[in-house]
Amino acid sequence: MSATFDNRQRPGATHDHPLDLLIVGAGLSGIDLAHHVSREFPHWNWEIHDDHDDLGGTWHTFRYPGIRSDSDMATFGFPFRPWPHEATLGGGPEIKEYLRDTAREAGALERLHLRSWVADSNWDSARQLYRITCRVGSEAGGEPTERIVWSRRVHYGSGYYSHSEGHRPEFPGEADFTGEIIHPQQWPEHLDYAGKKFVVIGSGATAVTLLPALEELGAEVTMLQRTPTYIGPLPTKDRISAFWKRLLPAQAAHRVARFNHGARDMTQYVVAQRAPWLFKAALRSMQRKFISAEMIDQHFTPDYRPWDQRVCKAPEGDIFRSLQRGARVVTGNIETFTANGIRLTTGEEIEADVIITATGLRLQAFGGGTLSIDGRPLDIPAQATYRGMMLAGVPNFSFTVGYINSSWTLRADMVSRYMVKLWKRGDAVYAPVLPDAPAERMLLDFDAGYVRRDGHKFPKQGEARPWRYVQNYLVEIPELAFGDQRRGMAFGDAVELAGARGDVGSDNDDDKVGLAR
Repeated sequence: MSATFDNRQRPGATHDHPLDLLIVGAGLSGIDLAHHVSREFPHWNWEIHDDHDDLGGTWHTFRYPGIRSDSDMATFGFPFRPWPHEATLGGGPEIKEYLRDTAREAGALERLHLRSWVADSNWDSARQLYRITCRVGSEAGGEPTERIVWSRRVHYGSGYYSHSEGHRPEFPGEADFTGEIIHPQQWPEHLDYAGKKFVVIGSGATAVTLLPALEELGAEVTMLQRTPTYIGPLPTKDRISAFWKRLLPAQAAHRVARFNHGARDMTQYVVAQRAPWLFKAALRSMQRKFISAEMIDQHFTPDYRPWDQRVCKAPEGDIFRSLQRGARVVTGNIETFTANGIRLTTGEEIEADVIITATGLRLQAFGGGTLSIDGRPLDIPAQATYRGMMLAGVPNFSFTVGYINSSWTLRADMVSRYMVKLWKRGDAVYAPVLPDAPAERMLLDFDAGYVRRDGHKFPKQGEARPWRYVQNYLVEIPELAFGDQRRGMAFGDAVELAGARGDVGSDNDDDKVGLAR
């Protein structure tokens, strides 16, 4: 016998029956939080919404050959669910299935709403609830419909870049090129590789992954980079995890190995920034096992410090092995595309059947939607972040930003645990208090091209904690795991809304909004 329920009585359907939590994004961050919520709040009503037609985030969006993590899976995976494979880095399809298995265990698949874009999260101060506007896509390809969801809390685990478009500069002479131009975020399903000439423009993790993958598929590959890049060989198998598994029980070994990996990465980062000569010498010695000193000097020795931009990883030096077998790296500037390829400013011409523009990401804050208070949209870049996970004066709102110079998930899981501890306090309304000092530092404090292009789209952070988050796992562990959760926070009627500061889209600077008692 089946039961029929009035849709209006579903949790979240009306302000009289709100959700306890709405999670935006079904990638690593959202699924991590879903695990903790399902375990710590078994009686909560919650949903997870994602704009795509399947879960996975990055691991659903990107489908180019060889896609893999650029962080070791001991830290990129979840601390509560060990990565089930021996490889140091994870392949895209395996990571997506790992996420699906984790979501299934958390009961998230039953609460997952796909093709549901959260267009606006509006704090209704009279009801002390979020009125969340979702644009639900049509399976038949028609116009999306609108669904309103009410929730006591909202958390954005939607990452920091646009999944719909990448950074795609216009190159001179593109119209003259007779071959195919592809951005990795729009990889076609059926593409011929064998015997084809591919030029991959770029030198980041995507390009470094694509070159050996395309070469193994039989393509003639050239990676064209504007400036040299740092690439570090690393073992295919995770030796650190294997070592601890020999000494400790499985779960304890996973925890220790995870910390070991994280501490090692942070130590390497500090050495790279403070003693770059030492880091470069060690990296060079690893590269010399595969390629000549001349090639290292020409193509793999940038003029910036290691980790000013991300150091890419090559399992068993796969990119260098491809170079040994005939693939190429060219460092130079593009003058123009031609009918048959690319001409550089030096006059050299590189023939191509397919040109891959691995030229980076376009960033966007909070999934491209808006945040509002009583119907007035907030000016996102004007907001101040608290611990890199909340906004001053924005009640019951949180988000996940991981590390850029290390594993994203190291921080994502700490954010989830921090928020669960805060929610366990039982406060109906909470928000950080606007700091006395101005928040003017970029939230994504990293000297990468995509951050320089779009970092201004995000809220700012301050100069000192708790108004700043640092790209350092070891520094943040005591702050997020054991720090005072009342510091810099207000609860209940003491909360002053962001709208009272006049940085919303209001025509009247004297408008004030406050909490109902």
